[in-house]
Amino acid sequence: MDKKNICLVSSQYLPHIGGVENFVFNLSRELAVSGHKVTIVTSLAEGLAEYEQDGNIEIFRLPSYQLMNGRFPVLKPFGWRKKFESEFVKRRFDLVLVNMRFFFISLYAVKLAKRLGIRCIMLDHGSTHLNTGGKLTSMLGEWFEHWITWREKKYCKEFAGVSKESIRWIEHFKIKSDMVISNAVDVDRFIGYIENPTRDFRREYGIPDGHVLISFVGRMTVEKGVRELVNVFNRLAELRDDVWLLMAGDGYLKDELEPIKHKRTVFLGAIPSSEVACLLNESDIFCLPSYSEGFPTCVLEAMLCNTFVITTYKGDAKEIITSKEYGIILPDNSEQPLYEALKGVIDEKEYREAAARLCYNIVTNTYTWRHTSQRLLEIIGDNNDGN
Repeated sequence: MDKKNICLVSSQYLPHIGGVENFVFNLSRELAVSGHKVTIVTSLAEGLAEYEQDGNIEIFRLPSYQLMNGRFPVLKPFGWRKKFESEFVKRRFDLVLVNMRFFFISLYAVKLAKRLGIRCIMLDHGSTHLNTGGKLTSMLGEWFEHWITWREKKYCKEFAGVSKESIRWIEHFKIKSDMVISNAVDVDRFIGYIENPTRDFRREYGIPDGHVLISFVGRMTVEKGVRELVNVFNRLAELRDDVWLLMAGDGYLKDELEPIKHKRTVFLGAIPSSEVACLLNESDIFCLPSYSEGFPTCVLEAMLCNTFVITTYKGDAKEIITSKEYGIILPDNSEQPLYEALKGVIDEKEYREAAARLCYNIVTNTYTWRHTSQRLLEIIGDNNDGN
């Protein structure tokens, strides 16, 4: 295939940590390794450069107001568009891939691509409306998501999802698609982290041999189900003294949950990928009881570590965990099913290990960035221009 010039748009990007940020980072690297040119367009946060270049990858950061502690960037209205758009035109992109619908940078990107006649695909990473933790704010968020999606549909005619669940979800917005560009994991890099550990969490926190370590990796927010996980672990820890919970990630619920968590629950804060690998590799059970997911990277990474997975019915982990033979998919996000699932597998070591081996084989043979980049290139090769 001829070398392509691809633009990836994301409201946030590294060093900001998140699933979409990691998706864009890894996909861009895989495409660049294959000789394709990649441009990342994102929002500008304090302390970062407006422009960077790393081999075949360029990064443009657009001046933005970082609202909600950086969770909701809003583009500044003046002073940058003419210069940026002149550079954008020069690159003669074959495709603009816009990640996530509910950001103003996404709306700007689809409008710009439409105006310039560039093929544009909007990629969804979720499976439900965001839950902000408050009834009014969640309702306003739903209204905003419907409004901005209505606007984006005027300019972008091709939509995709990171999973089949994401495809089903966007039908809620009267969008029909069967295009999946799946999440993946960098198998070689992650296994390298496992083989060369930079941290020993069991030794660091005095977790005895034979004790069961449950882990969580993700944002400490309502939609990740962290309040339910902390409450359920409190119940488990009252029953037995051989279970531990280590939670990696930052977010607004961290301070709220700190006073009520059990003494064998540890909030690690945000940690780098190399340490996430160590944590998952030392864990017996990985738990992600989210309210909304596409195909979370942390689930794939846990499977790479041969760690048993309990996760939500939301999202597409259920495409791998097709039965209890592979792990546990929670029937809903309430505390009781989570409690019963954890309580039921703590003493089932052989079952957990057998399920983990099955998932490991699926991930290494299907969910790699080589597979995802090849899928994107196949889509680019399709001459059906939706714009």
